Amino acid sequence: MKIFSSAVALMAAGGLWAQDRFVAAPYSGNLEVNTGYSAGADIRLGTRELGNLDATRTRLEYKGVFNPGAEFNWGVGVAYTRWDFGRDSGNPLPANLQSVALPLTVSWRFREGWQAFGEVSPGLYSDFEQINGDDFNAPFIGGVGYTVNPDLQVFLSASVDPRRDIPVVGGPGVRWRFAEQWTLSLLLPRPQIQYRPSADWTFHVGAEMMGGAYHLNPNFGRDRGLAAMDDQMITYREIRTGVGARWGGPKGFYASLEGGWMIDRRFVLDDVRLQFNGDGAAYGQLAIGYRY
Repeated sequence: MKIFSSAVALMAAGGLWAQDRFVAAPYSGNLEVNTGYSAGADIRLGTRELGNLDATRTRLEYKGVFNPGAEFNWGVGVAYTRWDFGRDSGNPLPANLQSVALPLTVSWRFREGWQAFGEVSPGLYSDFEQINGDDFNAPFIGGVGYTVNPDLQVFLSASVDPRRDIPVVGGPGVRWRFAEQWTLSLLLPRPQIQYRPSADWTFHVGAEMMGGAYHLNPNFGRDRGLAAMDDQMITYREIRTGVGARWGGPKGFYASLEGGWMIDRRFVLDDVRLQFNGDGAAYGQLAIGYRY
């Protein structure tokens, strides 16, 4: 999930400082455009068949970090995410869900081998109709990491969002370079086995959880014939398994391409006990970015 995905970046950074001890710089930045498509598949509410639904995800994000090589550093950014859903007529699910957020990050090496990290992303998360204060949310990610040796780091982290159907997700994780070109990264929400044949290329196989929690406008359900959905929080979630490749070094342009099978798709309105379940489908994802 987006609300989790920054945890991967934060914990990966923990592994990097342990291995490379970042080159001192007053500021570093990263701009990325990410787009993906999950193919259409049947979706249902209980036993009620609602036809076919597909999903397109677009994300534009910029993040900057001040004093990235220091024992204590912090960052600020801006991120826009949009899910567009293609669905059959009569389906009460939203046509799109969106968010605009200002991620604020912090990282602190408080003892030799130990690091604490966190990110809060205040912003608007909704269908962007009749925007009001209920659209505001601030999901949080935090944890600690410990470097056993340059090839092995262990982590304990949690993603907290009271508006999600599962408010707290997390637990222990490990990043282990068990061979010169191979790394086992058991970090939620994106566990992977990675193969790095050169400094510029990385290949992986693994899984990922994506989605988020969004507020529906006060008239949403009545406009679609299902009044129970009015003014509710809806969680959208996909669980994917796939393979991918990434090109690019620590600075400059980079690109990644991934594809595979989405094994689970669902929309959950926990307060009114509604759950829309979808079948599996193929997916693809492309990201292009620049880091300096």
